[in-house]
Amino acid sequence: MAARRDLKFRRTITTVTVAAILAGIWLTGIYLEHDSRAALLPSQVITVFSELRPLTAFTLTDHKNLAFDLASLNGKWSFLFFGYTHCPDVCPTTLAVLASVRASLAGSAVGAEDIQFVFVSVDPNRDTAGKLRQYVNYFDPALLGVTGDNAQIANLAGQLSAVYQVMITPGTDNYPVYHTPAVFLIDPQSRYHALFTPPLDAEAISRSFKIVRELQARNWP
Repeated sequence: MAARRDLKFRRTITTVTVAAILAGIWLTGIYLEHDSRAALLPSQVITVFSELRPLTAFTLTDHKNLAFDLASLNGKWSFLFFGYTHCPDVCPTTLAVLASVRASLAGSAVGAEDIQFVFVSVDPNRDTAGKLRQYVNYFDPALLGVTGDNAQIANLAGQLSAVYQVMITPGTDNYPVYHTPAVFLIDPQSRYHALFTPPLDAEAISRSFKIVRELQARNWP
């Protein structure tokens, strides 16, 4: 029993460590790609891009077995987070934060009618529609779980430079998935607008997003 606990602990530490390394490499790439055009708001939790990149066509399926595609982003602010339901730490923590953000925004003067929170599973081998529905509903029934085949997931992830690696082990259903811990913000015109990086805090995200939305309203389109 002790040996089993020790193995689980070491796997968790390895997952967190590799995720941190991937996140560091990914962030370096983001800043090189956008050069000095990336700007931090005072909260230091969000990076806003001055040159917004429109997303191109993609197709996934949500936990209701409905299509989730480029048209699903139009007219809404979308918070996207890539992960998997078997994630032991980062994913449940992040989804709990996003659920708090949604509650905060829903209770504000402007509301959350034009906002959606999307959990993109990069582990379609295990994450069926039923599994995704059960998972996101645990945190907030308003959250949306989506996935697709490997090519479909890679298409969307590639457009956002979202890093992930699925370490499938033959003969076992227990394998880790390494992924960036960031949350991506897509604006109502389906453009990659900003990203939130750890440490993620619901209050800081809500505050930063309100600033972004106000600035966007002033400078629309």
